Amino acid sequence: MTIQPERPEVLDVTIRIDLSGPARDAALVAARLATALDGLASVDVFPARSHLKLVPDALLHIETGSRRAILLGRHLELTRLEFDLLRYLGAHPDRVFTRAALKTALWPRQDGGDRTVDVHVRKLRAKLAPHLDPITTVRGIGYRFESSAPVALT
Repeated sequence: MTIQPERPEVLDVTIRIDLSGPARDAALVAARLATALDGLASVDVFPARSHLKLVPDALLHIETGSRRAILLGRHLELTRLEFDLLRYLGAHPDRVFTRAALKTALWPRQDGGDRTVDVHVRKLRAKLAPHLDPITTVRGIGYRFESSAPVALT
C-alpha cells in the first residue's frame, strides 16, 4: 500500500503596499521583501494608478506646485496646515484617515491632542462653505475626502 502525500493547495495572495516617494523606493522595498521571503514568493512592482480624476467643472482647484486653492475663481486664504490638509485629503479620495494619522502626516510637532485636527478641519470647511463640503466626518474614526466632489488637484 502506497500513501500519496497530499497535494498542497496553491494559495494566491496579493499584498498591496502604497508608498509615497520616488519610484526607486518601491524597487528597494520590493527587493528587500523578496529577500525576506527567501524565494517563497515573487514580488512584482507596478506603477501606481492615479486615484485622481479630472473634473470638468471643478468648483475648487488645488494647485500643489504654487500652493494655491481657488474656489469659484477666487483665491482662498489658507494657512499652511489648512492647505496641506486639503491637498493631502484631496490626493487620497475615499480613504478614511484617523485624526492621529492626519496629525502624524501633516503636523510638524506632535504636541496637543487629536482634536487639534478637528479645529483645522472646521476652519477649512468654513472657508469652503457654502459652495463645497468635500470632507466627510466618519464618526468615531476621522475624515474622508469625497471623490465625487467637484475638485481638481493639479
